[in-house]
Amino acid sequence: MYARIPEHFLTREQEELRRTAQRLASEKIAPRAAETDATSQYPHDVFALLREHGIVGMTLPAEYGGAGASTMDLCVVTEELAKVCTTTALMPVLTNIVGIMLIKGGTEAQKREYLAPLATGEVKISNAVTEPDAGSDVSALKTRAEKRGDRWILNGTKCFITGAGLSDYYVVFAKPVIDGERQGITGFIVPKDAPGLIIGHIDKKMGIRGMPTGELILADCELPEDAVLGKIGDGMKLLLTTMTRNRPAIGARGVGLAQGAFDAALDYCRNRKAFGGRLIDMQGLQFKLADMAIAIEAARQLVHRGAMLLDAGIEPRQLTAILSASKCFATDTAMQVATEAVQLLGGYGYSMDFPVERLMRDAKHLQIVDGSNEIQRVLIARALAE
Repeated sequence: MYARIPEHFLTREQEELRRTAQRLASEKIAPRAAETDATSQYPHDVFALLREHGIVGMTLPAEYGGAGASTMDLCVVTEELAKVCTTTALMPVLTNIVGIMLIKGGTEAQKREYLAPLATGEVKISNAVTEPDAGSDVSALKTRAEKRGDRWILNGTKCFITGAGLSDYYVVFAKPVIDGERQGITGFIVPKDAPGLIIGHIDKKMGIRGMPTGELILADCELPEDAVLGKIGDGMKLLLTTMTRNRPAIGARGVGLAQGAFDAALDYCRNRKAFGGRLIDMQGLQFKLADMAIAIEAARQLVHRGAMLLDAGIEPRQLTAILSASKCFATDTAMQVATEAVQLLGGYGYSMDFPVERLMRDAKHLQIVDGSNEIQRVLIARALAE
């Protein structure tokens, strides 16, 4: 199909990664995608498949059991997975998010304890930031962590937490209070069986139904002193660094979804006959397909540019504009292309018997998560004003 990454653009190793991911996606993951969506059940067998092929923790350092893969490597693999199942494409991205947090903010003891099982997929760890009154405005979070002797007591409610009820640990961000004095936002590593941690409401969602999202309730949740991720007060800096570095991977999910929707629409238009000819021969539809192909390739190049700059060692704070642009444009493209794909397939596009309606629902998720696209535009504008 048009718009596949040219082989000469990738290294030999990246092309091998892409082919492996493509084969797994077409042979093993695509047949499960519709069922996963319909049942809203997490596909444990698909996660096991990614574990088996070293994809789950591919970006984590080799010394901790990962493959030491680059951001670009992750984007290549994520795109292939997202062509058939956006839920599956989220699995290595989630590991990457928490992995960055542990690498950048964790103590050496925390890295040894959590990174190896995270890299191999033995444990799942979720990031828990969002609250009912604190989403894009992280500084408004109300969850408190009070120091009592050598213990931390957490109280608060988190919502829209990816992996709620599924993960083995949660990195919960809260505002500590020590001797009556409030401290800056801080991350805490909370095991699923911590006293006082309650899994609340699990959301019924429009898309990404195979990945549970829901509520965490911390009711006098008791943690040991070493549950603090890194240093007290470093949470906001850690969050900003992590989310910024992860944006190309979210963008790659958008590119992959758009490519999957485009491929389905192109195949349909090549084979569907109406008014004495194929749909692909009608100029009005040709223009739609051309615009879709242009947008996908532009999004891919923007995502890859951001990934390569990160891999070159440039600090994320210097790349805010391009990384936000890559996430924003790629996920907006996913929504645009998926919507057009539904239109091109007509009644079939609106049917659950074809994948494009599922991809359209999943695309909306991408425009909201990891900093909504409105927030991305704010970040881009601020960078322009500096």
